[in-house]
Amino acid sequence: MEAPPISTQQLAYVVALAQHGSFGRAAAACFVSQPGLSTQIREVERKLGVALFERTPRGVLVTAAGEEVVRRARIALRDLHDLVESARLEADSMRGPLRLAIIPTLAPYVMPAVVATVTNRFPDVQLLLHDVRTDDLLRRLRDGEIDLGLIATDPDGTDLVTVSLGVDPFLVAVGAHHPLAGGRGPVSWEQLHRYEVLLLDEGHCLREQTADACVIGNLAVHDLHATSLTALVQMVAAGVGITLLPSSAASLEARPGNGVVVRRLRPPVPERHVQLVWRATTPRTDAYRELGSLLRPALGMRRAQDRPVVVLP
Repeated sequence: MEAPPISTQQLAYVVALAQHGSFGRAAAACFVSQPGLSTQIREVERKLGVALFERTPRGVLVTAAGEEVVRRARIALRDLHDLVESARLEADSMRGPLRLAIIPTLAPYVMPAVVATVTNRFPDVQLLLHDVRTDDLLRRLRDGEIDLGLIATDPDGTDLVTVSLGVDPFLVAVGAHHPLAGGRGPVSWEQLHRYEVLLLDEGHCLREQTADACVIGNLAVHDLHATSLTALVQMVAAGVGITLLPSSAASLEARPGNGVVVRRLRPPVPERHVQLVWRATTPRTDAYRELGSLLRPALGMRRAQDRPVVVLP
């Protein structure tokens, strides 16, 4: 069989240069010299007969032709990684690095249970954790940069596999001195109509889910936005507005002394669907399914089939 004109190492250099946007940073990430990496990139461009990168004084830009090459290179490297892992897993299904990404609005609240579950069941795994927003998490997963993800949405496409870890109902969070702070029992949507709801910044799936709930409940949205869930809660504590808080975050963000009170909502109660997700091509599917079955009780969420009326996309 004739050898391919481009090596896997050269493909890795192409992907690294596209990712880092400069020869210096890409060379450092690949542990090679900058001249060495530059030479290899020029060799790839010569063999393909097309310029993959545009060299500018401010860095490197991927050309239109280069975008497709980089995309296919990522797929090739990901498939090669899965092939190697498949061979290794013949001896042991879960050894070595396990790259797990969790969305920021889940990570602080589930990470202790996730770490304990993984390390107790798979002691030979080296767990590498990442805090990544949903869109970037799914991109990294498809590109082979991570192995697993914890998300709170339903991903598109048939190239990913998900297993449900449960549903995460929303609570209404108000400041400690808010008129609703001293009540008992569930809060009706009508009681919230006079208040403005604070949201996260663009890019968080929780922002979209909260905004959808506001549409369903006919609630007004505040002009101010927060960069993180913790910042959002502090704005609530300061009396800027109210918000809808996932139950998973309540024990930490609405702990005593934090200036925030949470109340349950009357039905229909909005909630998000928490799932473990991985590539359909991975050889570790059986092990990941087992991990999902262990995480489900560890996270303590209600089962998805017991969901109430409103499930946010």
